[in-house]
Amino acid sequence: MYWVIRWSDPKTGQDQAIVVEAESRTSAETTALKRGIPVVHLGEADDADIATAREANLLWRYTQEARWTCFGQPIGNMQLAFLMVCGVCTIGALLQSYGVLMPLTMLTSKM
Repeated sequence: MYWVIRWSDPKTGQDQAIVVEAESRTSAETTALKRGIPVVHLGEADDADIATAREANLLWRYTQEARWTCFGQPIGNMQLAFLMVCGVCTIGALLQSYGVLMPLTMLTSKM
């Protein structure tokens, strides 16, 4: 779960915010206190807060983002390899249907 922590900088007076990934409100507050951030407001982050924090590089996560995704869902290495093989086979079938590749025939031994 993502939590937004808001505070005012005492030197400049500017409002600041970060988004922290934590399991509970208490652990999010503990994370802020460990880093010396005075917590003024602590609440659940919405999509706009997460997007803003990601752009400003103020999104603190402890889980790694998925390396490969397909239709918005994370996929593994084997699934990625399978999808790539399917794509190559599709390209081969299309090229063969347009006559660019020679027809694939089974090798038969003549006796």
